[in-house]
Amino acid sequence: MTVSKAIFALLIFPILLSAKGEEAGWEPLFDGKSTNGWIRWGNHQPLDEDSKWQAIDGTLVLTGKGGGDIYSQESFENFELSLEWKTEGNSGIMVRVDPSHKGAIWNKAPEMQVNREGNPKNMVSTSAGGLYQLYNIQGTEKVIHQDGWNEVRIRIVDDKATYWFNGNVSCEFTFGSNDWNQRVQKSKFKKYEGFGLLKKGHIGLQDHGAKVAFRKIHIKRL
Repeated sequence: MTVSKAIFALLIFPILLSAKGEEAGWEPLFDGKSTNGWIRWGNHQPLDEDSKWQAIDGTLVLTGKGGGDIYSQESFENFELSLEWKTEGNSGIMVRVDPSHKGAIWNKAPEMQVNREGNPKNMVSTSAGGLYQLYNIQGTEKVIHQDGWNEVRIRIVDDKATYWFNGNVSCEFTFGSNDWNQRVQKSKFKKYEGFGLLKKGHIGLQDHGAKVAFRKIHIKRL
């Protein structure tokens, strides 16, 4: 290959990669460099440089107490969400967040549990990968990286939801089904009318008082 051809290849290769990414339909919810596109729940204002949520080395990090829960600026109905997390304690990933709600963010938004625990046989709803207070993790054992990065995928299409944790399906359910409604009625969410039933909502990340980091946050509209 001549020098000129090599230079041309180096120039065009990133363009081809970009086009492939656009064709796949994935959009970044976090650009790796800033907190643009994220809103604080408490005051419903965009995150700024004084926020405890900061972009550090390609990760969205809760650096200290008082950051508050946050949610994506955009809302989504049918989608697939992909991200990775690492934590020193407890946090959560929420879907169908309703910013018009006057109470806490979790009052209306189902939460996939984020938790630093290393027991692969801990398969309950309050364990990492479970749908908090509603659905235990499928199977008898899971992959969990206690001190490293854990991968999550969430797919919701026409109220049918599938959650993956480190490559394995962690739970499957249908919003508004008899099974869903019965589980909600047995949980602390029963007093919040329409819990999880907002068709088009935002993506939320929880501040539960522990340091937590998220990266590679992408979403595909379906």
